[in-house]
Amino acid sequence: MQAGLTARYPDLLRDTDDLEELYRLAIRCQVLCVSQAAEELGWDDARVTRAVRLLVDGELLRPLAADRTVLVPVAPHAAASRRLAPLHTQIARMERQSEEIRAELAHFQDVHERTMREAGIAEPFRTVTGADAIAAEIAAAAEQCDSEILVARPGGGRDTTDAVQRAWEPPESAFGRDVRTRILFQHATRFDAPTRKHVERICRTGGEVRTLGDSFEQMVVFDRELALIPADSNRDAAVVIRLPAVIDFLMGVFERAWVKGRPFGSQNRAVDVSELVSGVRMSIIQLLAEGETDEAIARRVGLSVRTCRTHVAKIYQELGARSRCQLGVLIAQSGLLGQG
Repeated sequence: MQAGLTARYPDLLRDTDDLEELYRLAIRCQVLCVSQAAEELGWDDARVTRAVRLLVDGELLRPLAADRTVLVPVAPHAAASRRLAPLHTQIARMERQSEEIRAELAHFQDVHERTMREAGIAEPFRTVTGADAIAAEIAAAAEQCDSEILVARPGGGRDTTDAVQRAWEPPESAFGRDVRTRILFQHATRFDAPTRKHVERICRTGGEVRTLGDSFEQMVVFDRELALIPADSNRDAAVVIRLPAVIDFLMGVFERAWVKGRPFGSQNRAVDVSELVSGVRMSIIQLLAEGETDEAIARRVGLSVRTCRTHVAKIYQELGARSRCQLGVLIAQSGLLGQG
């Protein structure tokens, strides 16, 4: 009530106590006579009149029939419904107008897209929103692709129940058929069973998979002509790119990461496991030294927060640290960063 009425009556805040006291009296009496209220509260006529006027404007008091000196209280939820009714009507009218505008322009959107295709003109940037829209865009691009698919997917293991994560994966039917496929994951995915099975299927079709310990940017690139990158941190919207200069830049980013990657074999050899765990541990140590939180480290390294905290706890134990600050000092003194 205060927010709405304060705009109309700047000194309402000064009268809040009066309004609450009069409203409580009205609730107790159920039928409130203004003159009796003044007498019971010990207020003068001006004070009562002002409080009554504000409560009536706020729909918390309602005159009984035609006699405006006799009032009944109104429950706040009912008052809100009465005051919001005009707004709801206005919102409904604006929504109808919005739909009418969209309907008027929908035909011309079709004309625009059809003419662009017929003229061989590709929009340099376009945004698609939602897992279904991203999946459809990637599936269509994969079907038309005839030479190369590049996928860079940072993060942890493959969660087949995550609709957004699935949306960013080209359909497995796109792999093979003389299309070179290269996929980049993070080291942590090597220990995830669903990811390993996925990689095995990709490799059987001739695809190549590598992993990196460091984080990298997510992207999917088709034939070096079309790319998709996340439009936001939630990755539930994507920017579809056809601008050659931007795609060349993304290709350079991918190739530099690819060169650093380690081949994702069908089996994890003991020596590889040791090296990979050490690599993940060194990445965590580096990020701890930079002052990152456990959540940020987990996201960067591609681990769950719980697994990341297990590694951090072991690092605390190994270095004998008792606090985050002390851990940073001990990491600096240990020489580990120089080794990394």
